[in-house]
Amino acid sequence: MKQIYSFIFLLCLSLSGCDYLDTEPGDVISSDHFWETANSAALEQYCNTYYPKLIKGHGDPLAWTIGNMIESDYKSDNLLGPSANIITFGQSSTLITSSDWDWSIVRGCNEFLQNYDRSPASNIDKKRYAGEMLFFKALDYYGKVLLFGDVPWYDTTLNKNDPELYKGRDPRASVMENIVKTIDLAIEYLPVKTKVYRISRDAALLLKARICLYEGTYRRYRNLEGDAEYLKLAYEAAGALMDMGHSLYKSATPEQSYFDLFIQDKYDTNPEVILAREYDASINMGNNVSNSIPGAIMGMSRDCFEEYLCATTGKPISQCGCHNPDMGQIQEMENRDGRLLQTVCLPKAGEYSRYLFKEVNGVMTGGASSIFGLLEGTEKKPFYGTSSTGYAIAKFYKASEHAVGNHKGSIDAPVMRYAEALLIRAEAGAELGKDPELDKTVNALRSRVGFSHKLTMEPDEDPDLVAKYPNVTGPNANLIREIRRERRIELFAEGYRWDDVCRWNVGEIVYNRERRGAKMDPALYTKDEIQLIEDEVGFDKDGFITPYTKKSTLTMNFTDKYYLYNIPLNEISLNPNLLPQNPGW
Repeated sequence: MKQIYSFIFLLCLSLSGCDYLDTEPGDVISSDHFWETANSAALEQYCNTYYPKLIKGHGDPLAWTIGNMIESDYKSDNLLGPSANIITFGQSSTLITSSDWDWSIVRGCNEFLQNYDRSPASNIDKKRYAGEMLFFKALDYYGKVLLFGDVPWYDTTLNKNDPELYKGRDPRASVMENIVKTIDLAIEYLPVKTKVYRISRDAALLLKARICLYEGTYRRYRNLEGDAEYLKLAYEAAGALMDMGHSLYKSATPEQSYFDLFIQDKYDTNPEVILAREYDASINMGNNVSNSIPGAIMGMSRDCFEEYLCATTGKPISQCGCHNPDMGQIQEMENRDGRLLQTVCLPKAGEYSRYLFKEVNGVMTGGASSIFGLLEGTEKKPFYGTSSTGYAIAKFYKASEHAVGNHKGSIDAPVMRYAEALLIRAEAGAELGKDPELDKTVNALRSRVGFSHKLTMEPDEDPDLVAKYPNVTGPNANLIREIRRERRIELFAEGYRWDDVCRWNVGEIVYNRERRGAKMDPALYTKDEIQLIEDEVGFDKDGFITPYTKKSTLTMNFTDKYYLYNIPLNEISLNPNLLPQNPGW
């Protein structure tokens, strides 16, 4: 049974007569009576308010979306959605208002942290829930820094007439220092992981490692001071987490381990998942992820597809001699890093085809995906899936939850997992010239899927990675680039790629490349079908699908201006102290 939703439901029933459940939400509580009577259950209920606000996972139950984790990767060069992304195309307009410039969560956290010690709950419980609120405050502020850069830092709950409401933006450097202090206190207060659906010390350590890796590389690739200090904090936090007994999840075979990781109904006993968000269709708290994926117009980009290494040589497919786009889509997809066929569907009947084939009257029917849903198919060769690129997504697809009705999905969302800690340890180590512990980190991830080629400390140079990441220098440059490849592959469709491109300061290179999909295979599509896609969607000069050539009027014009949003104009009109505006806006 899904614990958090059931627990909240029962808690509300059993405590419905208590005064503290009749108070206003946490971000506007003003009654002293709440804190003086709030026992452990009340403090927990207060914290529960912030889980769905900040732990997004697959989105809110009953929402009509494919899930936040997947949709977040539309804002990248990994996953190409139904339309060109205005941010990565450099076409964002100036914001007048923005729900992201909202301080209710910060206010609610500060309210709790100023008053929780007045509760009659035990000191252990008070510290635990204070740790959760510290985690939420750090996470919310981190998100604001990523979006806006300099933001005002608040440590107290302000009233409507408080002059501090009209303070200016604090420098990014001081805000980041405060975020690290906040998450350090959360680590001190929180217990080690007991329930995967509640914030723990493990989750706080991973959040610290994530924050510090971001800030360290953000500074390094912009020639700002303090980069090494943050990278050292990231390296140490990831290392501390590696000493806490976590391991990578493995199912019965390497051929399914990665795929199976993302379709589980609960993660209580999963050794890899550190924090998850729950869903349970039986209590009307289902998601729509698996039900949406087969018909969703999205697909892996060709650029991302090409980064999966050859399983025979361990080299990039541009150099291995085993693969080329003219050999046919099926053959080009096989014999690669095992995560490829556990992330996208193979248009060949068998275990990797996922939803592209079905058995009808004892006969397997199906084939490749319908590009943008434009291809109708025939009775003998129907299309059971769609994509924007020809590389249909399999990750997060659970067959038993498809076509059983909307919002019937109960797969939980692995919001924070141990694999990320391993990648942080490797990247921070390589950046610092410390031991990246490759056999414990990158090579462990490869081993999980049966990919036998190990990353070494001195890998061969890949010209494609050099072109994408030309600002990496020093003796570890090739190693750093290979670890970046590993992040892209391992964390695909989990919402990390935009932040990675931003902190590495390569958006002007990566996002101004033409978006491409697969080369349509005449063994999978008829001549008329190929012609229709060429006419309606478009191909480049080499015959690869270009999803936005004819289906979008946007031109690529990404500049470093778009790493940050503008400060909403209505906020500046209310508080001129928020000036100056972000660069370029």
